[in-house]
Amino acid sequence: MKKYFLLCCFLVLSAASTFAQNDRPWFQLGIKAGANLSQLKTGNFIANGRYQGSTLRENLKESLNTRTGFVGGVWMRFGRTLYIQPEALYSGKGGSYMVQVIDANGNPTGTPMEVKVKTENIDVPLLVGLRLGPLRVNAGPVASFMIGSNESIKDAITKYTSGSINDTFKQAAWGYQLGGGVDIGNFSLDVRYEDSISNVRFVNIETPNGSDPFKQKSKNWQVTLGIKVF
Repeated sequence: MKKYFLLCCFLVLSAASTFAQNDRPWFQLGIKAGANLSQLKTGNFIANGRYQGSTLRENLKESLNTRTGFVGGVWMRFGRTLYIQPEALYSGKGGSYMVQVIDANGNPTGTPMEVKVKTENIDVPLLVGLRLGPLRVNAGPVASFMIGSNESIKDAITKYTSGSINDTFKQAAWGYQLGGGVDIGNFSLDVRYEDSISNVRFVNIETPNGSDPFKQKSKNWQVTLGIKVF
């Protein structure tokens, strides 16, 4: 009897979940806001490189310290159980790296210093997701466009969209996002991990042989709360 009762409960819940998914609109539009917890990945030390035309007698190394920034923008969702979700977000990121001054003989001198980096970005993720009742999982690429220190968001959008689509893509730093979320009524809570694929050049450094071993990539945890407006 207990087995039949459990089976009936399972069938009722499955039917309710299916009905809820079919009852959802095929298109949704919403806004979201939250926080980034980001970190720079800068790779190994470099020595005696070039920075803005001068000899760089410093070693640079990644720091494990993180930086918290604001993220917010709009999202769209196309589909029900399987869906596509593009977004346009303002995203504050950053991190830090360590600088160790070295002398002409390559020996470290003085105490290492921490350099903090803060950036403003326009992020455009394009996610593919799967809905499992109120729960969601999603993943996909994200294009990140850095906003200059003296630029407004409007000026940055104009700059990146004034040329061809190919020119716009070339100016982006590419990465990926993966994560999950839960929908409760018109509200949604999302947690994502983001990692970069291409370099994000916070500091332009060239070594004597022309290579650039100072990797500047970022990784990021993102938590947002969204609300459906349509």
